[in-house]
Amino acid sequence: MKIEDQRGNPLPEATVSVGDEEIIDLLQGLADVIEGKRDHLHFNQLGGPQLVVRHESEGQSEEPLRRQMDWWLGPLVLFGAVFVLIGLVTVVRWAIGLVL
Repeated sequence: MKIEDQRGNPLPEATVSVGDEEIIDLLQGLADVIEGKRDHLHFNQLGGPQLVVRHESEGQSEEPLRRQMDWWLGPLVLFGAVFVLIGLVTVVRWAIGLVL
């Protein structure tokens, strides 16, 4: 069993307090996930914490790298830096043209 936060980082421990009716709902929902009737199980309290349970095979289909923001943020920053550099060169050439 893996317990993760929203970013996919492992948590060493989590405590979930549930009532009798919530346990029944949880067990029925888990049975639906195992039988394939649901992709995942999501318990949500309005304005509060939430619990998401998914089958292990579903969680493994998603690569850990895809969950991270770095794989697309790095190239985006590089692309922006290239445009800033091109703009800076253009402004410097324009300024030199004014002086001469």
